[in-house]
Amino acid sequence: MRKFVKLIGFLVIILYGCALDPDKIEVENFESIVELETVEKQEIKTDESELVKSQLVPMLEAIDNNDEEGFLEFQNSANSLFYKEQKRWMEEAIFKKEQGYTFTVNIGEVNLMSSEKGDVELIVNMKYQDKETQNKVIYSIVKLNNKWVIDDVPFKTISEGNIAVLYVSELEEEALTVLREASDIVHLYNNEFGWTPKDMTIKLYDSREQISATIPWTGSTGWNETGESLKLMIEPSGPSTSLSTLTILAHELAHQMLSDFSNDNASLYIQEGFATLLQHVVEKDGEGKLLINLNNLPYREHKLLSNRDLVFYSIDELNKLDYTKTFEIYGLGFLLTDYLIKSHGFDKFMTMVKELMNEPYIDSRVEHKLQITSERTTRAIEKVYGSTDQVSDGYINYFTNKQ
Repeated sequence: MRKFVKLIGFLVIILYGCALDPDKIEVENFESIVELETVEKQEIKTDESELVKSQLVPMLEAIDNNDEEGFLEFQNSANSLFYKEQKRWMEEAIFKKEQGYTFTVNIGEVNLMSSEKGDVELIVNMKYQDKETQNKVIYSIVKLNNKWVIDDVPFKTISEGNIAVLYVSELEEEALTVLREASDIVHLYNNEFGWTPKDMTIKLYDSREQISATIPWTGSTGWNETGESLKLMIEPSGPSTSLSTLTILAHELAHQMLSDFSNDNASLYIQEGFATLLQHVVEKDGEGKLLINLNNLPYREHKLLSNRDLVFYSIDELNKLDYTKTFEIYGLGFLLTDYLIKSHGFDKFMTMVKELMNEPYIDSRVEHKLQITSERTTRAIEKVYGSTDQVSDGYINYFTNKQ
């Protein structure tokens, strides 16, 4: 009996020693379950992301096939400004291909925040001759009527009056500066030229590749077209950005004003010439109030006139320039505009511009209607200033004597 008791005691000791801690079993089992659930969720999320990618493939095919209607089916039509910009985006893609560009778009990462919202990275590849660029942008995506569609960059928004500034999260301080400077410039242009703009949207991006992908362009830090938002690339920085922001906005808002006054019919060299002029003469006085100081013009004139590559073009020759001839369009456009304003004043210049309001609006970007707007501008110049040959001789002689 004692042996039996001892045997039982021995077995109890063995079994007790081999037994696992119940608490430990519970913790390990819980951790295993959590890990398993996490892996399963990641797999499900990956599967869902891949499904979204596959659903967006027809959009890429539409781009390849120049199918504007098919492309727009994947853009959020409820976001009217963005939808208009995407329509222009597709028109630009087709235009670039016609010019000889190789143009492709790929889908990068897809991240889903819920069953109806997420974001997608689009990679825009453009190649022209030996120059190749790749630009990337992250768009929001939403599920509408059981279909995923693109819905602009995930911006934040601040506004004042009829000006709204949309910005990526890193640019909050810069967005406040842009809103303040834009409001001040609109006020100045209203006082000086009687410009009262309609609702205005300014979109701020923090990289060249991001803004370029949304246009699409090989490389751009700013974009301004009637019917679209004003797009600017602004790098996060300190308080010193205020002056450069003022210069940029003085230029870009001059474009918007001229487009409003001309029904977007001003030639590209008049557009860029006038915007460049205002960018150099808009400044702050000692109290921080904006004014127009024409005494700043000689510095810009001297810089251009001392350029060895400068060759004067007549208005007829300016009309034949391709939009890629930026030095001539900006530089000679500035000199012609400078001459007209110095010789005859802002009022007469604006009278010429407003003559273009009588021409019908063409709903396309400037470089797509260059010939038509140049012809219309020529007629307006002749009506207000006289023969374009005489005007051409006048500005060329004026600045030749200054060289």
